[in-house]
Amino acid sequence: MTAMGCAQFVVRLVQARDGKQETRQWSGLELLRSLTWLKRMNARGYDVTLRPAGQHGLVLLDGLQQADLQRLDARGWQSAAVVEVQHGRFQAWIKLSRQPVAYALRHQAASRLASDLCRSGSAITVAEFGALAGLTCHASAMAEAQAARYALLQASSGTVAAAAAPCLERMAHLPNLPPPPRLSMPQGAVRKRSSGRAR
Repeated sequence: MTAMGCAQFVVRLVQARDGKQETRQWSGLELLRSLTWLKRMNARGYDVTLRPAGQHGLVLLDGLQQADLQRLDARGWQSAAVVEVQHGRFQAWIKLSRQPVAYALRHQAASRLASDLCRSGSAITVAEFGALAGLTCHASAMAEAQAARYALLQASSGTVAAAAAPCLERMAHLPNLPPPPRLSMPQGAVRKRSSGRAR
C-alpha cells in the first residue's frame, strides 16, 4: 500500500465457490485495522483484492512471468509493486505518475504494454483489482482439497516508471483518442461502506 501511494483503496471480496461479492472503501489505516476480518473472510473462501480508489496514476498487469518483469525493467517500465499470485505468475502495479492520470490514458498505456509483452508469448492482461499480499488466492481450477496459495510481495519500490512520462506525452497528442470501455460492476450482493472498520 505504501508503494502504491494511494490515500484510499477499494477492497473487493469474492467468494471463490459461488462468485458472491462485496466491496469496501478504506484508507490505508482502515485497511490495516481490518486485516483480522479480511483474514477470517479469506479463510472462509473469499479472495481479497484491491485497487486504488478515485483518480490515480497506476496500472496493473496480470499474468506476468519473471522474464516479463525483466523486460519491463529493461525498457524503463519499472514496477512500483510486484505480487506473486501463483508459482511463477506475477501481478505488477506500474506507476505512471505520482499525480492522477486520465482513465483513457492509463488504459491506453496499459493496453500497449500488455500487447507488447504478449508478442513474447506471455498471456498478459490489464487488470483492475490486484491480489492483497499475505492472503491466499483460490484458483478456480484448484482441487477442493488443495491448499490455496499465499500471494507474496516480491518488490515494493514505489518508483515511477522512467518510460511513463514520455509515453503519456506522446499519447496525449494523438488525435481523437477513443475512450476505452468501462468495466461494469456485476449486479447482485455488492455492499459498500465509505468508512469505518469492518466487523
